[in-house]
Amino acid sequence: MICIRCGLCCQNLDVMIVNPGSIRPDGTVDPADPDSFIKKPMGKRCPHLAYLGDLAVCIIHDLPCYRGTPCDLFDQIGPDDGFCTFSGYFKTSNPANL
Repeated sequence: MICIRCGLCCQNLDVMIVNPGSIRPDGTVDPADPDSFIKKPMGKRCPHLAYLGDLAVCIIHDLPCYRGTPCDLFDQIGPDDGFCTFSGYFKTSNPANL
């Protein structure tokens, strides 16, 4: 799916994310460190989320520690060239959390 970069997934999904304090200078984390991942609860903004104007940007998206995370592996069912539909779902399902 094509991400519309609204940032709503990064605010509304309940996922495990890379602990910001566990990222090494080279962009990796220690796989043996039990604290290298933390829970990001639904409705709480991910600490890796930033905005460039209206576009949501993951500040660790290009780091090695992002590979294999739930965010990296997240996908929707639908055509590869279709735009994400979660934005509309999040806007209508619980606008109080936005």
